Amino acid sequence: ARVLALGMAAAGSVWAARCLGPKNLGLSGMVYSLVAQTAVVFNLMHPSLLVREYKKNAGARRRNRLIRVDTTFTFLLASFFALVGIGLQASGQLPRDYHFAGWFFAPLLILVTLQPTWVFQAAEYQHFQSLIAVLQPFLVGLLYFCFFKPGMSAGADLAVNTTVLLVVTALYWTALYRLTPFKGLPFHWGDIRLMGGLMYQSRWFFVSGLCFYVYTVLEQPLLGWMYSVEELGKYRTAVQVMTAATSLLGVTTTLLFPRFLEWRKKGEEFLWARQVKIGILFSVFTVLAAAGTWAILPRIYPWVFGPRFAEAAVPAAILVTSRLLAALGAIFLFGLRADQRYDKHTSLYFIAVAFLSDR
Repeated sequence: ARVLALGMAAAGSVWAARCLGPKNLGLSGMVYSLVAQTAVVFNLMHPSLLVREYKKNAGARRRNRLIRVDTTFTFLLASFFALVGIGLQASGQLPRDYHFAGWFFAPLLILVTLQPTWVFQAAEYQHFQSLIAVLQPFLVGLLYFCFFKPGMSAGADLAVNTTVLLVVTALYWTALYRLTPFKGLPFHWGDIRLMGGLMYQSRWFFVSGLCFYVYTVLEQPLLGWMYSVEELGKYRTAVQVMTAATSLLGVTTTLLFPRFLEWRKKGEEFLWARQVKIGILFSVFTVLAAAGTWAILPRIYPWVFGPRFAEAAVPAAILVTSRLLAALGAIFLFGLRADQRYDKHTSLYFIAVAFLSDR
């Protein structure tokens, strides 16, 4: 089912790119990039830390309070940035091309950040996570095929993704109340005093998230600002190919991190032995998958996306290969994150990667 859903999403993304064209796809990309830039700030209370704290505190009362603290923090921060975005859009100071697409910044930011995904990762509800991982891309692809036609305006894809995110966010919160012991209101202003401690513990995770953004996302707004939105639109098709690969690979780290936390309780040697076995198997897969990517992708790219996007074939192959290597590294990185003593080490790793990628 997951493969079929990702296939639907990939086919829908191809159709959307053909219908929008490089310029309109690039304009939407600039809005997505601004959302991603803003979302970096939310790493001040990092999901990895929240998962670790959830596992550490077995009592329902403490876990519920942890969820409320995170939700309150996220809501306050998202509301602030959304109001700023709405004010700028309403002022009419933005370029004319963004008069429609720009309005989607606020709802996209709120919906993306208010999804309590880390709770289901911590509670190891793999079936629900798998369901969402199947449903969201399937719905996006389905709406693209149902409503898109050649010549769509900039922001049409943003409307589709906002609609699907609304559905998915509602499902997350419904499941939070039905599948977990969480009760009561999601916000509690009295828990604000606890934010400082969690933010302080997240400081190295925040540095990691900032560097991860530089490594994975920053090139998109830079391309749009310094060159043209048309070139960004072409590059976005390469990012879409990478995203499809990441969706498949991301399941590995999402499911493994809670297991790493449990294996760590049995000792460092036990955890390391499991990591080595998984790492060897994934190394073989990485070599075979990378070779297949370079052999096939440049040949089929112009046929799939159309001749206007042909220049993005090589960047797409590079991005997919980088994600394969990143997923391999994540097997050992998340092993370090399972132990609070190594938070600084993981941050230094991301700093080094971000620095080298910027050279």
